[in-house]
Amino acid sequence: MDIERKIDELQGLVSKYDTESFAGFFAYFIKNRPSPVARIDLNKFDSKLKDFLYLISLNAFSDKVGTNKLRISTNELGIMADKLNEIKRFNYPNNFTDYTKESAIHEMALRNHFDNGVLSYIEQDFEKIRKIFTPFEHKIVRDFGLDINFLIEVCKEIELESIVRAKYTMGFLQTAEYLEYMERIQSGKMSPDNAFDLLPKAIRDAFLAFDFKTYSHLMFRREDLYHRLEAEKVDKFLLLFSREAIPDASIRYYTSESPFEATPLLKFQDGNYLSLYSRQLPISIYRLLYTHLNNDQNYSDKLRERRGKYLENKVKDVFQYFFSNQGAFFYTKYYVVEGSEQDLLILFKGTAVIVEAKAAKLGEPFRNIEKAIKRLKRDFKKIVQDGFDQCERVEDFFFGDNSFDIKDKQGRVLYTVNPKKIRNVYSIVVSLDRFGSLQTDLSLMLQKKDNVDYPWSVYIDDLEIFLSALKRNIRNPVNHFLNFLQLRREMHGHIYVVDELDICATYLRSPPGFKEYAEVTDKLFRFSPYEQNYFDDLYWTNGLRFDEKPLPDDYYKYGLS
Repeated sequence: MDIERKIDELQGLVSKYDTESFAGFFAYFIKNRPSPVARIDLNKFDSKLKDFLYLISLNAFSDKVGTNKLRISTNELGIMADKLNEIKRFNYPNNFTDYTKESAIHEMALRNHFDNGVLSYIEQDFEKIRKIFTPFEHKIVRDFGLDINFLIEVCKEIELESIVRAKYTMGFLQTAEYLEYMERIQSGKMSPDNAFDLLPKAIRDAFLAFDFKTYSHLMFRREDLYHRLEAEKVDKFLLLFSREAIPDASIRYYTSESPFEATPLLKFQDGNYLSLYSRQLPISIYRLLYTHLNNDQNYSDKLRERRGKYLENKVKDVFQYFFSNQGAFFYTKYYVVEGSEQDLLILFKGTAVIVEAKAAKLGEPFRNIEKAIKRLKRDFKKIVQDGFDQCERVEDFFFGDNSFDIKDKQGRVLYTVNPKKIRNVYSIVVSLDRFGSLQTDLSLMLQKKDNVDYPWSVYIDDLEIFLSALKRNIRNPVNHFLNFLQLRREMHGHIYVVDELDICATYLRSPPGFKEYAEVTDKLFRFSPYEQNYFDDLYWTNGLRFDEKPLPDDYYKYGLS
């Protein structure tokens, strides 16, 4: 059976359901992910974010209009998962021995791009929008009629609307009566029907209303945003970032960018909007602004320069916050070789940390292996390889016997280093885009001599999250960080993991256990994608630090939290 027929079968299945209940069902579980250990059909989907968005698109843009309501009890959820997994695996080799190194790298790149969502916190996305695009605000206002502050505030307002509605529609879940009802069922004291009859009428009614439309808190109308935001701007924003559920035969393939990557608000004919994934909205804004400016020859070079400057400043700020009050010395835009500027050097009690920031853009992988590998090598070189080579240029001086000078752009000596006093040297390459498995396991593509240590290559948001978690929640955070760098560079060549935060979370949970992983070189370790829930737990208990706020200022000003 060919891939086209498989897609037809899946689309025929999902098209039996009306779009609002179908999209709303999956939007609810994108925001409220089920427990990974629960034995339910929802957990048969490999990538809940990307899989659910794909299913929504097959339904919303089908030429068939269904009337069935999708519920958690629907027995066709498992069938949907099986059919979708068949489509995703259609072109995979049948046997492990069929893989070449290049085909394995190609498959990793495709999975990284199409199967996996990016863990970032919305505060980080707001900061990127504000700091990268504010210098171009005059053009953005002229072309779109929307200023940077409004673009951020409308995202916050949509999220606040959903929080207020969620408290209203789901507040009964926290009542003593409902918790007692659940205890009766889970302990086996009563059947669900008998226990339900004992609930007060108000809670029964709230339960039934919630069960009928679990996603109601994710729905809104444009008029809801008019209360605090300018109506004309709201209308312009919704035109840019929403899409109507009308037939579109071009939206069909899993390995194509989802329309909801650019327009994460689904519009219905009755004037309602459904927020499919609120974290995607600022990412969509960033992509629109970047593409628009990059396509203008008068702004493309300035934009790339601004991205690079933002990353360099962000890296410096993250490390300065982490090392604050520790007696570390920082050197930025320094030179050890004439004519070769370096980004950041940190000297701390006999340890040197060499940091290079690379803001080159990562392209979407091609389906053709030969073309894909060529582009991957090009992008990898611009980001990770060049960053490593620049770090190694400085490393060589620390491993030499002679003292050397750190100089500024004018050639003035800032500090003279005696390498005999430096016991440990670590290199870090920080990227503005995430590179997935090719970044977590540098043995796949990095070119280096056998006697040279691997650097740590990390996405800027992951770096900020990890260092913030260490700083705010772990005793002796700097020592732990240096210990992590020492162990982390031993893991390349025998790990498989898509997201660096899964590795970081594993370390934070158990440094001794992490040390055991690092010391074993004859096994392939896989890190669970659920490890990074550690950071979500910290996030919801204020265990991470960000400069931006996720909700409107009034939410904090009036104590609404």
